Amino acid sequence: MPLDEEKSKIEGLKEGLYSRNSPDVRTHRKLRFTDSTSTVKTSWEEPAEQSDAPKNLNIAYQDHSMSFLTKVLIGSAIFCALALATGAFLFFQGGNLISANNIDISVSGPVSIPGGEEVSFDVRVSNNNNVDLQLTDLEIDFPEGTINPANPSQEMKTYRELLGDIRSGASVQKTVKAIVFGEENIQKEIVFNVTYKVKGSTSLFTKNKTYDILINSSPIIMKATSFDEVTSGQEFDITVDLKSNSQQVLKNVLLKSQYPFGYTFNSSNIGALAGNTTWKIGDIPPGGERKVVIRGNLKGENTDMRVFRFSAGTQSSTDAKAIGTEYMTTERRIAIEKPFISATIAIDNDETTADFPAKPGEQKRVKLNWSNNLSSAVGNVEIIAKLSGSAFDRAQVFPEGGYYQSSENQIVWNRQTNPELATVGAGESGSVSFSLMPKDTRASASPITNPLVNITANVSGNRTSEGSVPEVVKVAATRNIRLASGVSLSGRVVRSSGPFVNTGPIPPKVDKASTYTIFWTVDNTSNPVSNAKVTATLPPNVKWVNAINPAAEDISYDKNTSTITWNIGQVSTYTRSGSRTKEVAFQVSLEPNLPQAGEAVTLVTQAILTASDDFAGVLLGDKQDPLTTRFSTDPSFKQGDEVVGR
Repeated sequence: MPLDEEKSKIEGLKEGLYSRNSPDVRTHRKLRFTDSTSTVKTSWEEPAEQSDAPKNLNIAYQDHSMSFLTKVLIGSAIFCALALATGAFLFFQGGNLISANNIDISVSGPVSIPGGEEVSFDVRVSNNNNVDLQLTDLEIDFPEGTINPANPSQEMKTYRELLGDIRSGASVQKTVKAIVFGEENIQKEIVFNVTYKVKGSTSLFTKNKTYDILINSSPIIMKATSFDEVTSGQEFDITVDLKSNSQQVLKNVLLKSQYPFGYTFNSSNIGALAGNTTWKIGDIPPGGERKVVIRGNLKGENTDMRVFRFSAGTQSSTDAKAIGTEYMTTERRIAIEKPFISATIAIDNDETTADFPAKPGEQKRVKLNWSNNLSSAVGNVEIIAKLSGSAFDRAQVFPEGGYYQSSENQIVWNRQTNPELATVGAGESGSVSFSLMPKDTRASASPITNPLVNITANVSGNRTSEGSVPEVVKVAATRNIRLASGVSLSGRVVRSSGPFVNTGPIPPKVDKASTYTIFWTVDNTSNPVSNAKVTATLPPNVKWVNAINPAAEDISYDKNTSTITWNIGQVSTYTRSGSRTKEVAFQVSLEPNLPQAGEAVTLVTQAILTASDDFAGVLLGDKQDPLTTRFSTDPSFKQGDEVVGR
């Protein structure tokens, strides 16, 4: 076949294969040949004239399945039939089904109650189903702070009562009483739950209802009173008054405070529980009153406003320092103002505000400095120094210029004693002084623990305000003198007594060893001390025997430095009597040398006691002179026993 003719046929075949309009292509794409005798041509030949489509084409591929639309129609018919059957069953037999919607819980009670008052709730449970309810149980969840009227000490978080079986169409009514506490104008939620079973079922069903009540009055009335204005650093009181507004006993009442920035708590009339912010008031009977006085000082800038908040409520059952149910909150606003008159207290020229430590038996000079900070004069200035404290001695007060009112324990300076106080001009300042001698706790007939002298200075005067109305201005300052404890160290040497057997010649002899028992005793007076320690050294010809009594005492010897160290630690107050005394005994051995013949020899060098006074906040100390071979406290001692012989 010519090449051109062959190419023409191939091009025609391609056109037929790739043309969308070719009927043969459309047909053959859909057909599957089932003739097993057909073969594939291996060369390009003239196609035979085609007749109608072969009879055996697509026969096996014919689709005899049901159409999708037919399936949908049949499914819809089945569903409708089932729905009609179910509806008929429910219509004719539905009376035997149970529904929570057919159970009614009705509650009759007040919607507003005073906190802490007994309240009653009438609860009716109605069964509107056509079947009976079995083992019906009523459970009421009360808000926190609810108590049982039959036992006011018992908290009633949940109330439960078995109602039993409730027949179809029947009702059961119960009356439940409770005492609900809470803060005024706070809404509380009570949840009523009904659980039940039905015949033929083991399942437990529940129906509930929520009932809201409003606490229209607090069971407690609380008021915080204090100054409207204070000066920065001035000590002042806040008084919190609590009064029961309930007909029931208020159990385990707590008071909590929230202090503003810059406030320092100093003291209160009853002991605080935690962080000086919580007080246990205890039980308050109906109409009963309680009072808490909180003292402290507030620091800040001029015109600053500070807010104190106080909350009262019942003590939490899980945390003794927390309020479980809050009854009431209140607040007190106090402004910080620049003082009209300032006052400071200097002790022995120390003008700080910290407590001043002093030793027993020392006289102290106190200076009260005052200043008029107003732009106008102040008249009739009066200065009063009030003295108190466990170490204050009324007979040891020495005023300078003022007069001492011993019956009131105070010194007064005014225009009668100091004429310059009649009128103090704007910006003027001055001072008054006195001296005092605190009690000597070491010689006191009765023990004084943590002794101090409190000095409170009050400065007042009259000024004319901008409205030409006379006004009293005043200021107060306070400071303490804390007396340090009288800790002391003593020592002695024995031979024939004590816990050890001593050997060697007496009097001691040159180049011969003689042993001695050394006693150290530490006593303390008024304040607990800590970190107490005694140290001393041994001379070159004295040896440490390593005999200690009591054996439990922490005493050690460093042979490199020949130093003895007795670590005592804590020493309680007034230890001179009985087992409270701190004492240790140890043994040393002396071997005198020839140059020491004819004299008493040192066994232990000077001992030094150091300790920290926990109350006064100072370091204490004492010394014991060197102990020698003169053991004069021993009953066997004779004059000359201390001298070294040849």
